[in-house]
Amino acid sequence: MDLALDPRSPVPLYRQLFEELRRRILLGALRPGDKLPTVRELAVLARVNRNTAARAVQALEEAGLVTSRVGRGTFVAESPEGPERDRALARAVDELLDRLIDEVRRLGADPAELPQRLADRLRARREPPPSPAVPEEDQR
Repeated sequence: MDLALDPRSPVPLYRQLFEELRRRILLGALRPGDKLPTVRELAVLARVNRNTAARAVQALEEAGLVTSRVGRGTFVAESPEGPERDRALARAVDELLDRLIDEVRRLGADPAELPQRLADRLRARREPPPSPAVPEEDQR
């Protein structure tokens, strides 16, 4: 599990870790019932102090995204459904877009170019349409 955090960001490290794990849970990369790494393991993976990792896990628990079982570990909670999940996904996408805008500015580029660049990238990544089926009798 790669947990690259940005120590230069104004966002506290525990919050970055919380947001990254929350994003993975909401997008299904971490599924209900999956066991999270221990606080010590998370700290190593994210290259942060154990207290920072513990604070992120506590925030996940307070948000209802994980449950801790004494002696067994911390597990991803059942996924929210319906409007709650939709709102959470919308927040995750908005936060991702905010980070993208910040990074574009840091690179010295104009964020106003993002809509066109995104549209271009979406077009470039579309899968080609399937070839039309040719009836067997036309293949002779």
